[in-house]
Amino acid sequence: MLKKCLLLLLLITSYLSAAAQKASISGKVSDAFDQKHLPNSNVLLIRAADSILVKTIRTDAKGEFNLPGLEKGDYTLLISYPKMADFVKNLKLSDTAAINLGNVQMELKSKLLKEVVIQATKSAVRMRGDTLVFQADSFAVRSNANVQELLKRLPGFVVDKDGKIKAQGKKVETVLVDGDEFFGDDPLLATKYLKAAAVDEIQVYDKKSKNSELTGIDDGIKNKTINIKLKENAKNGYLSTLDANAGTDYFQDYGGMFGIFKNKLKAAVFGTYSTLDNQSKIANSMRKLKGEEYDVIQVGDDGSSIMFATGMDEDDDFSSAGSGLPNNLNLGMHFSDKFHDNKMGIKINAKSFDYKSKNLETSNSREKLPSGAVFVSSGSNDDRSKTAGENIKTGYSYNIDSLTVLKLSVAARKTRNTQNASGYNDTQTENGFFVSENNQINTGKGTSEGFNGNINYARRFQKKGRTLSIDIQPESQQNTSFEKSQNITRYFNDNGEENRREDINLYTDNSGSKNSIGTRISYTEPLSKRWAMEAGYSFKTISSSSYRSVSDQNIRKIDSLSNNFKFINFSNVGKMVFQYRVNKFSISSGMEATRTSFELNDLDRNKDFDRNYLNLAPSTNMNYRIDNGKSLSLNYNGYMQQPSIEQLQPVRQLSNPLLQIVGNSSLRPSFTNNFSLYYSGFQFQNDEFISASFNYSFTNNAIVNTDIVDDFNKRISSFTNLNGSNSMSGNISYSKGFSKTHLRLGGDLGFNTSNRLSIINFTTNKSRNNQYNLRGSFSYYTPKIDLSYSPSANFMYGSSSIGEINDGKSLNHNHEFSGTLQLPYRLEFNTTLSLSYRPANASFDRDLDIAIWNCYLSGKLLKNESLEIKFTLTDILNQKIGYERYVGGNIVSENTYSYIPRYALIGVNWNLSGNFMKNTVKK
Repeated sequence: MLKKCLLLLLLITSYLSAAAQKASISGKVSDAFDQKHLPNSNVLLIRAADSILVKTIRTDAKGEFNLPGLEKGDYTLLISYPKMADFVKNLKLSDTAAINLGNVQMELKSKLLKEVVIQATKSAVRMRGDTLVFQADSFAVRSNANVQELLKRLPGFVVDKDGKIKAQGKKVETVLVDGDEFFGDDPLLATKYLKAAAVDEIQVYDKKSKNSELTGIDDGIKNKTINIKLKENAKNGYLSTLDANAGTDYFQDYGGMFGIFKNKLKAAVFGTYSTLDNQSKIANSMRKLKGEEYDVIQVGDDGSSIMFATGMDEDDDFSSAGSGLPNNLNLGMHFSDKFHDNKMGIKINAKSFDYKSKNLETSNSREKLPSGAVFVSSGSNDDRSKTAGENIKTGYSYNIDSLTVLKLSVAARKTRNTQNASGYNDTQTENGFFVSENNQINTGKGTSEGFNGNINYARRFQKKGRTLSIDIQPESQQNTSFEKSQNITRYFNDNGEENRREDINLYTDNSGSKNSIGTRISYTEPLSKRWAMEAGYSFKTISSSSYRSVSDQNIRKIDSLSNNFKFINFSNVGKMVFQYRVNKFSISSGMEATRTSFELNDLDRNKDFDRNYLNLAPSTNMNYRIDNGKSLSLNYNGYMQQPSIEQLQPVRQLSNPLLQIVGNSSLRPSFTNNFSLYYSGFQFQNDEFISASFNYSFTNNAIVNTDIVDDFNKRISSFTNLNGSNSMSGNISYSKGFSKTHLRLGGDLGFNTSNRLSIINFTTNKSRNNQYNLRGSFSYYTPKIDLSYSPSANFMYGSSSIGEINDGKSLNHNHEFSGTLQLPYRLEFNTTLSLSYRPANASFDRDLDIAIWNCYLSGKLLKNESLEIKFTLTDILNQKIGYERYVGGNIVSENTYSYIPRYALIGVNWNLSGNFMKNTVKK
C-alpha cells in the first residue's frame, strides 16, 4: 500500500512539474513621447516555424498584458496601436521561460518617418482593428499560381472546385482589389485571373450595408469581403483570356475578354457563347457587372415592403437553369474610372444577350383526399423559349467635399421573348380508370422595356454620428404580349368511358405599364456617447394599368375573361430605430410602419375597389463581440403581409379548364415573427472554426390555400386565414486545419421542420415536414496535389393530418471525391466522382444509385504558362439522369427533365496578364 501511495505521489508530482513547465511573456505598453499607458493595444504571438497565430490579446487599462501557458519554441511578438509604428520582436522560449519585456515604448509613425526610414519584416497574420490581414509572401505557392491557390494556403479559408470561397466559415460575397471593384465584385474574376505573386496583402472583414456604413446604426446586414492589396508595381496592367471549347454532340463553350486596369481606371470588352448551361468562366464573372449600387424603396401594390433589396444588381433577365438544354450568347463592355483626385467616379456597363432553352418534362404524382380517394396523375410538357435583349447600367459619384457625396444611378433595358409549349396530363383512379384528360398548346411572344434610377445625397456632419441621406427614385415599365392557347379536355364516367369534351381556343392580347416615383429621407443623431437614433420617412406612388383582351377563335371578345384595370398606390413609410452601444455589445431596435392607400378601377365594369393598409415591421438586432475571433448575435424581425389583389379579386382564368381560382374579399393580413440566433468562433492559433445558428418563425392569420377537388380532379382554389403555420431550423458547423500535415477537416449538422396548413374539400390538412442533414469534408493540399472528400446524408419525414399515402420517409446519401495532381512537363490531371444513393422506400420500390465521373487533363505551354490545352470528359459512366422525386404526407411525386448528357471537350485557354511598369513583380 505504501509503495502505491509513493508511486501515486510521484506521478502527481511529475504531472504538476510538467504542467508548471509552461513559458510566459508579459509587459507594459506606453507612448514613448509622453509615457501614457496605451490600453487596448493589440498583442499577437506568432509561431516562427509556420507563421500561425498562437495567441492574441489586448492590453488592459494600464497598458499591461500577460501571455501565460506557452509551449517552448521560436516566436515573433507583434504589438500594434493606431498611429503608432508596430513593435516586432523575435523570442525563443524554453519550457520554463518567464520573459518580462518591461515597458515597451511605441513611437509615432509620423515621427519615425521624419527621422529615419525603418525596414522591418511584416508578420504573416495580424489584426488591424476588425480586419484580419495576411501577408501574401509568407505563404508558399507554386510558380504562376493565381490568387485562388494563395487563398487555399491561408488559415480559415476554403476554396471549392468552382472557385467559391468561404472565410471564417462564411461565404465570401465580394472581392475587391485595392478597395475597389475589379470589373465588378464577383469573386471569380479577381481570384482566377490575378497572379498570387502580384499580391501584397489579403484583408478579410465583414462589410456592412451601405445604410449602416453611413449611419453607424447596425441593421444586421453584413457580408464577408476580401480586399486584395496589390504590390506597387502591379497596380497597372492588363489581362486577357480566350476560352474555346468544342466537343461531341455539338456542345460548345466559347468566351473571350480583354481588360486593362491603371490605378482607378478599368475597361473591358467580353463575349461568350455556350450550349453548356452558361458554364463559361467569363460569363459567370461578367454577368455581375453593375452600376452604382443603391437600396431600393420597395413597396408592393398591397403596401408590403421588402426588408432589404439592392438596385443595379445582377442582370434582371439572367436565370441559372437547373434543367433544359441552353443556347446562350452574351456581348458586353465595362468602363469605370475616378478622376479629379478621386472626387468623381463613373461606371458604364452595357450588355446584349440571347438566351434559348428547350426542356422536355414529365411528371407523375399520387394525392390522397380526405374521403380516402387517391388520384394518380401523369403528364408531359415540351417547352421551348427564347429571351433576348439589351441593357445598360451607369453610375456617377461626386465627392462634393470630405463629408458630402452625390451619387446618380441609371439603368435601362429592353427584352423580347417567345415561347412555344405543348403539354398533356391525365388523372386516373387507383384502379386505373381514367377520370380526366387535358391537352394544351400555348404559343406567345412579347416585349418589355424598363427604366430605373436613383439620386442620392449623403452627408456626414462634424458631429460624429450625425448623418443625412436623401434618395429620389423614378421607375418606368412597359410590356406587351400576345398569347394563343388551345385546350382539349375530356371527362370520363366511373367505368372510364368518355362522357363529355370541352374545346377551348383563346387568343389573348396583353399590355401593361407601371410608373412610380419614390423619395426617402434618413437622419441619424447621436443622443449620447452610447445612444444613437435613426429616423426616416419614405413616400412612393405607383400608377399602373393592365389591359387584357381575350377572344374565342380571335373573333368574339369574351368579357368575363377580359379586363381593363387601372391601379393607383400611395404609400407613406415611417421608420424609427434606436441603438445602444457599449464596449463589445450593441443593440438596435425599432419599427417601420407603412400606410398604403390602394385604388383599383375596373374600366370595363365601371367598378372601383379601394383599400387602406397599415403594415408594421418591428426589428431588433443584438450583437456581442466576445473577443477578436468570437461573436454572438440575436435578431428579431416581424412583418405584415396583406392579401394581394389576385387573392382578393382575381381575374377569372380559363387557360386550364381543370383549375379555377376564386377570390376572397374578407381576407385579413398575416403577421410573421422571425427569431434567429448566431454564434461564430475562430481560433487563429489552432486554425479552428465553429459556428451555430437557430431560427424560428410563426405566422398569425397565415393566408393559405383552400381547394375543392371534384370527382374529375377539377380543382377550385381560393384563400383563407388560418393559425398554426410555423417553421424551425438549426445548424452547427466545425472546421479544423492542420498546417503541418496540410489537412483540413470539417463537419456540418442541420435540421429543418415546418408545419403548413391548407383546406382540402372543407377539411383542414396539417402537413408536417422534417429534414435532417449531415455533411463532412476532408481535404489535403500542397502545391503538387489537392485532394478532397465530402460525404453527406439527408433524411426526410413528412406527415399529413388527413392521412398519408405511405410512411412519408425517405433517405439519401452522397459522396463527392475530387483530386488534382500536378504532373511533370507542366501537366495537370483532375478527376471528380459523385456518388448518389437513394434507397427504395414505401413509395418507390427500387434503389436509385448514380455515379457521375468526370476528369480532365491539361497542359501549360509558353514560358509564363499562359497557354493551356485541355481535354475534358464528363459523365464517363453515362449515368446522369434528369430526375427528382418527393415523398411527404398525402402527396408523392416524381419528375424528369432535359439535361446535358455525357460529352467530351477539347479546349484551348489563353490567359495573358501583365503590368505596364518595367519592374516586374518578384515571385
